[in-house]
Amino acid sequence: MGRLSEYAIGITELRDIFRAEPGFAAQLRELAARRFPAPANESTKRTRLLGRIGPAMKKSIERPEVPERPAPPDVEALLKARAIAPERQVYAWQIVLAWLDELSWGCIDVEVDGRDMSDLDFALAAAGLPSQFGLEKLLQDEPQIPLRPMPGQRWGYAKHAHLLATRQALDEIAPNLDDKTAASVKPFRDFLAGFDDWTQQAAEQARPAPDLVVSWMP
Repeated sequence: MGRLSEYAIGITELRDIFRAEPGFAAQLRELAARRFPAPANESTKRTRLLGRIGPAMKKSIERPEVPERPAPPDVEALLKARAIAPERQVYAWQIVLAWLDELSWGCIDVEVDGRDMSDLDFALAAAGLPSQFGLEKLLQDEPQIPLRPMPGQRWGYAKHAHLLATRQALDEIAPNLDDKTAASVKPFRDFLAGFDDWTQQAAEQARPAPDLVVSWMP
């Protein structure tokens, strides 16, 4: 079973994370520190040889051990749009998704695999949903961020106008849905229903109207 995560946030706000302005970068560091605190018993380990040699040298030749969790160096690499080493990619994504969770107007997580999604889109099409408004079409645009997707991950977004058109199209075919399809699509419809309020709130706070950012790990 896969995990589909959807976030209501302006795509420009997502892109602004990378090479963030100082004030925004400070906010993101604080969020990351709160979500991924260092364990109290975590310490930097030394090899026996380096432990003997290091103190006698003017400059230590030791390298800090990189923890197997999201860490401040990962945060700094993201904020400065640096290349992420393959072995740190999963931790970098944990940080980015945590930022999205904190910054978004709303979000949902749905357990669904590729077959389930294809079957749902087929049932919606059979009920009259135009093909351009299928749920998988909500991933069709490229977010254009410097962090590459993880193996198997699908990553995309839908513009504000497209998600509103999708919501309207789903509402129009709702009377044609059987009980199983209606239940399966309900989380998506409920989420899309919140965009009117979020759009108003965004305008009041001088933030961009929310788009729909999607991460899917089938």
